[in-house]
Amino acid sequence: MAFHDLTPDESAPPNAKSLLGLGPKFICTPKFTTGSIFTGYDRLEVDFHRRVFFAGDSEEPVDPSLDDAAPPPPESKLYIRSNWRPELADIPDWVPARLSKFYVRVQRLFTKKQADSNILPFQERLLELLASDPKHLYPLADKGLGPCCVLYEQYVEDCLVHLMTESVYERMSLEEAQEASKDLQTKILKWLDDYEHVIGPKVKEYIEHHMSTNSLSPFGQFYIMYKIHKGIGENGRWPTRPVCSDVTSIPHALGKWVTEMLLPIAKAQPSYFKDSFVLKALLDALQLPPNARLFTADAVSMMYTNIKTKEALEAIGNFIVENQAEFPHLDPNAVREALHLVFENNIFAFGDTYWRQISGTAMGTPPAPAWATIFYALHERNMVPRWSTNIMFYKRFIDDVIGIWLTDPDPETDRALWKSFCEDMDAWHGMKWDCNKPSLSVDFMDLTISIDSGRIVTTLFEKDLNLYLYIPPFSSHPRGVFTGTISGQILRIRRLCTYKSDADDRIKEFHSRLLARGHSPDNLAPLFAKAEENATAYLLRSPEEHEALKKRKRDDSNHQVYFHLQYHPSDPPSRKIQRLWRDFVSEPAGEQPLSEMRNKMGDNVDIRKLIVAYSRPLNLGNRFSVRNIHGRGKDVSKFLA
Repeated sequence: MAFHDLTPDESAPPNAKSLLGLGPKFICTPKFTTGSIFTGYDRLEVDFHRRVFFAGDSEEPVDPSLDDAAPPPPESKLYIRSNWRPELADIPDWVPARLSKFYVRVQRLFTKKQADSNILPFQERLLELLASDPKHLYPLADKGLGPCCVLYEQYVEDCLVHLMTESVYERMSLEEAQEASKDLQTKILKWLDDYEHVIGPKVKEYIEHHMSTNSLSPFGQFYIMYKIHKGIGENGRWPTRPVCSDVTSIPHALGKWVTEMLLPIAKAQPSYFKDSFVLKALLDALQLPPNARLFTADAVSMMYTNIKTKEALEAIGNFIVENQAEFPHLDPNAVREALHLVFENNIFAFGDTYWRQISGTAMGTPPAPAWATIFYALHERNMVPRWSTNIMFYKRFIDDVIGIWLTDPDPETDRALWKSFCEDMDAWHGMKWDCNKPSLSVDFMDLTISIDSGRIVTTLFEKDLNLYLYIPPFSSHPRGVFTGTISGQILRIRRLCTYKSDADDRIKEFHSRLLARGHSPDNLAPLFAKAEENATAYLLRSPEEHEALKKRKRDDSNHQVYFHLQYHPSDPPSRKIQRLWRDFVSEPAGEQPLSEMRNKMGDNVDIRKLIVAYSRPLNLGNRFSVRNIHGRGKDVSKFLA
């Protein structure tokens, strides 16, 4: 199967599979190769000049005007990339001499010319037709299950099922939405002035920059993902997950700062775990009694939209204030005000209509996962200890719970206790959970977890509707992407499967699926062998060795410069660029190596490596995106008339 045809009459274009079957990550080869490399070189030159200028500086300069009693703002990853470069007079002559030779020789390698396509002519024509098809849309299924085909009217009506829920959304006119966005921008600017001493000038600049950029089109975009794994509903419609992409909205940048503040709180909650690898390690450490049984629970309907905004703002805000000493990285007043600005002002567009979310949380806003994690954790902090006699283990990943239940010897008593526990889970601001009865085996996230002779056994869980649309070998991706896919999947299998024989079988399945996608056995053999070698080395390292390796990689990044290019398969390979770098910059004949060169202050430059950093063109998922459907078919407003 190449895609999921969800149209009521199975009316998807019959030839659509020739494109959709390539997978949403497939990249069509750009029509022309790279001509000028100046933009990438200019960034490299600035990067190199800065490294030379600041060589020898071991730490950030300190502003002497800062009061010693006032702590600096917490370190943030939010900043605007500076265009500043040192004066040429502050750069030693050897730098422009070497870089200019490198630039001239690299530019000679690149010539703009028409490239051969990696899809057939009829597929090229089909791509243009499907991307502007007024009758059909091609959204992605939830849980990474691949592309779908739906009718345009079907998609709009499925979206309106959510938007017409009056307790969650209210419709606005364009003028009302624009006015509300301007008012929100004014409030955020005031917040920035009030709390600049808390967030620091870099974060303030970042938020101001993104608000200014987004102000011309200040709304998020509403779309849905089809939950095909749930099956078609009794009403004849496929269930969907509402998402609001707020990248273009006014509060987006502030939301990213809020995320930085909330994440440490979310991670500190007893029920929190990072991923399947951490969960498996926790479960593997348990010694289970004979009456231990596994259970799972997931939020009924959508957890995010069922979180009542007013109650969540009050509960989370109070928790932050009451536990300020535990989280010294944040200012409670700044965070509480920012929470209100972000979660009370989700204004978005759907087609030619405009909406405000008046309750619940929008999936797609940066702080939503941490917000949802914290909100229900405030209930779990009291609930789970109440059930310590029956609950041996309890963890939650946003809206998915896994636990170990200790059954009572009396079946009637056990059923009554389980019923009471499920009711206790529901006793939090109207949130409801679907609790699955305790058993010896459960499917949870990407794992099947079982109890066997008093120990936990795990293997991979894969949904039946997974299409396994791995990137074909002729997609316009750098070879490193294919290598990384194979290495990552083999390591994942080795880490998550308890038994080696099971992992071996899973890796054989993975190999077969890649063959089915067009990869050749001869090309796969060395990649699989290297991936197995890397996985073995990874699994043999101690936790201390893993930390040391991470630190070494972080340190290495301080001694690297980057040459940014958009990847094209017909461009010169990176090894040719690296050879020119070695010949004219790092180890030029008859000159001192770069590792021994110094800046004008006499400090060792210590630039050790050039990284050719490739960006990618649009993939098929981007080209078939349904995030903005305005102009594709009948106006959304006419569905509401």
